[in-house]
Amino acid sequence: MSTQIQLPKLYENMDEATIGPWSVSVGQKVRQGDILVQLISDKVVEEFEAPCDGIILGIFAQEKSTVPLGYVICAIGAEGEAAPDVTASNEELMRSHLQSNALSIDLSGIVPEVAPQKPAYKVAPAAKAFAKQNNISLDEVAAFCKRDTVHRKDVEEFIASKQGTTITPAPTTSPAPAVATPVVPKPTQVAAPVTAIGQRVALITGASGAIGSAIARALSAKGIAVALHSNSNTAKAEALAQELAPALAAVFTADLASPEQCKKLVQNVLAKWGRIDILVNNAGRLNDATVSFMTDEQWASSIELNLNAPFRLMREVSMPMARQRWGRIVSLASDAGRMGSANRANYAAAKEGLVGLTRSAAREMAGLGIRVNAVSPGFIESPMTANIPPVKMKDILREIPTRRLGKPQDVAALVAFLCSDEADYITGQVISIDGGLFMG
Repeated sequence: MSTQIQLPKLYENMDEATIGPWSVSVGQKVRQGDILVQLISDKVVEEFEAPCDGIILGIFAQEKSTVPLGYVICAIGAEGEAAPDVTASNEELMRSHLQSNALSIDLSGIVPEVAPQKPAYKVAPAAKAFAKQNNISLDEVAAFCKRDTVHRKDVEEFIASKQGTTITPAPTTSPAPAVATPVVPKPTQVAAPVTAIGQRVALITGASGAIGSAIARALSAKGIAVALHSNSNTAKAEALAQELAPALAAVFTADLASPEQCKKLVQNVLAKWGRIDILVNNAGRLNDATVSFMTDEQWASSIELNLNAPFRLMREVSMPMARQRWGRIVSLASDAGRMGSANRANYAAAKEGLVGLTRSAAREMAGLGIRVNAVSPGFIESPMTANIPPVKMKDILREIPTRRLGKPQDVAALVAFLCSDEADYITGQVISIDGGLFMG
């Protein structure tokens, strides 16, 4: 007797989920605990495991489809056993779910005899919120995408198709058609223009520093809106935002040593632009001492900002990126970690920990369209290297094959590439940019 595997309830109030990549195929033998498929909802992304041993008799929910709770997604049974016929029950469950989740339309004030008959369609929560933010009629989007379920991506494609115009929905008291009007940006929400790279938003931590500001300029030049994080040097970040144009840049302050402020930072960026496509973990701190004399506070403060903060920000942006099925996370590691660095074991340990985090997250998120990489700079022209004594600098330059320090723009160009569509086949990598100092 086959076991029919239904979409499980992953959390309270869940009623549907999107099917992610399948790890198995029909005819494959599985054991209890083997990963079957990735399930994606508004709150969680989970790898669903086989509840029993057996052969995969059938897969009834295709990747990227959205199905309701209780939908039979696959069946497991004995070798040679026929797959169960669940078509009728699945279709009935889907029909019932679509009807119960159909968009509610206020018809008050419309004469019943002349009220337009509109087909029922389902709207994903993210699509509904994004359409409301941009004053878009979901009826227009549904007609445009010609699907039973409207996702946020459909709303974005609809806006892009209008090339800078938005549609004001018709009043509920009149059946008159909606009228196209020019976009009027709201003070709290400014959308990045549609360019070759797309309508995207990047959050850059430590954006007031030499490398952070160079990254902001490189991404802004591609038409990407940049959220400039700063903690203590807000004036410099504000000046950078003015340089890049207020419509494409905004400053957000947060102490990344605080878990609550990390979470609030991401929430504030989402509140302003409605999305985060790119996260650049650039903020860092040195607190040098030899191992013999390093205090617990020095160790902890370095780990907190250089490793814990990137993890927390990565955690906060992962679900918004998963819902978009596209994302880029680039973290700034360091050759100090790859090669070792005397008097800064705390910094080196944190940066190598960031490498492990990058590779693990890359494996988890690859099926969601999210690419996670790290850039490992060597000696870069910045206030940090400006304090190196001339005699020591000569020794350093002798060790660098290119015989020069890197420029912030060198790092920014690599980060911008890893954040692009062209880098879609690169994930889980750590790329040194150091003039050949580290060749491993």
